[in-house]
Amino acid sequence: MQTKLQSLFIALALLAGVHQAAATGTTVFPIATNTAVITYGTGIAFDGTNYLVGLLTGTNSSAVTNVSVQLVSSNGALIGSQIAIGGGASLQAAGGLAFGRTNYLVAWSDSTISTGVDMFGQFISRSGAKVGPAFNLLQSAGSYGFQTVKALAFDGTNFLAVWQDGNDKYYYGQLVTPAGNLSGLEFLISTNQGNGQSAAVAFGKTNYLVVWQSGNGSGGLTNQTYGDFVSRNGSAGSPFQIGQTSTTDQNPFGGLAVAFDGTNYLAVWMWNPGPETGGSVTNWELYARLVSPTGTFPGSEIALITNGDEVVASLAFDGANYLLAYGFDSSTMNSDINVRCQFLDRSASLVGTTFAPFAPQGSNVPYWALNGILFDGTRFAVAAQLGPNGEVFGAFIPASTTPPTLASTGPPTGSQFPLLLTGTPGINYAIQFSTNLALPNWTAFATNSPTNGTLSFTDTSATNKSRFYRAMKE
Repeated sequence: MQTKLQSLFIALALLAGVHQAAATGTTVFPIATNTAVITYGTGIAFDGTNYLVGLLTGTNSSAVTNVSVQLVSSNGALIGSQIAIGGGASLQAAGGLAFGRTNYLVAWSDSTISTGVDMFGQFISRSGAKVGPAFNLLQSAGSYGFQTVKALAFDGTNFLAVWQDGNDKYYYGQLVTPAGNLSGLEFLISTNQGNGQSAAVAFGKTNYLVVWQSGNGSGGLTNQTYGDFVSRNGSAGSPFQIGQTSTTDQNPFGGLAVAFDGTNYLAVWMWNPGPETGGSVTNWELYARLVSPTGTFPGSEIALITNGDEVVASLAFDGANYLLAYGFDSSTMNSDINVRCQFLDRSASLVGTTFAPFAPQGSNVPYWALNGILFDGTRFAVAAQLGPNGEVFGAFIPASTTPPTLASTGPPTGSQFPLLLTGTPGINYAIQFSTNLALPNWTAFATNSPTNGTLSFTDTSATNKSRFYRAMKE
């Protein structure tokens, strides 16, 4: 059903030519491409002008432990060199990054520290410089074991760092001010829902929602997805179960995502029916459920993406729709594109078609976008890893509501009139024509999605003296 006109000037007269409007398609750009260094992408944040991309680097696959960041301009150009932050991290403890009112905060855990506080924060300015030294994200290690930073978010006043204790496997929270002070003591988020491997967090209107998976300490194959609300003053509520069906395993690299759409949260997690074969699990799927700010559920659990081997979800909302980014499991990697994106509406129903914003770079195929998607108020920005030991690229993707443009790619030849649609990948548009603008009768002759940002097509029946065209979002 055609619901919304998406282009203001798309009526084109054959004899007068076609209006040439600004392009709105996807832009892909390199972020870290030094082939002598193995680089993983660990997240992305936006300061209103530029972007900061989190990186984990090393010279071989067993020593990718150096935390660094790269500032990127609004046109995808690198600003300065990579900034070294710290060491001893892993993909499971890369923490995250978020922008506050003035500076970015980067959080990570250092596995080279055997006792004491091992999780740290470092502020980075808008210009891409360190602001002060790194600081502890915990006042005292006490009886805690290794502290693994799992997620980070900002509520407009303070940051919330979500971390897991290596001893009891519970999740804890710590508020951090924009000045780098710890606001209050650490606090417990999960109780007996421990032994998880990853967590995600998003701030809504008044509270954070922290989401994680757990086997409830059983160590078996009956993992559930849980959530808990955390207030701005660092008060956690009671954990509640979000998932309705058990999954046989968890993903330690961040198989969870959560975002807020102004009304509800959407939680996405990896799910697998099993059984395990030889200690491994294949046929991963992505499940989801909406969660209200009061902890109720507008609907049931949703089998969201079920083609098999979908892993590591990232999620952002553009004011109308969510954009979900995910990758395929490394055991199935081949020459196919392995980073996929899919728009979802507020009810978590699929909108349009799946699309792949990244192309392979040499032998490195797109792999995943770990914590790697955001909406900056105008468009989406995605940072993705290419290859399990490869490079990091970024992409700008138009919002789901961005108006498309139509342009002629050549003069009409007989009844053939070539056109180019530029629009949002994954969104389906109907291309319509009319022979008289005074009459409201438009006829569709093509329906498709510009999966790479542009789509060429030809009207094969352009025999009228005047013929007008428009694009409608379906």
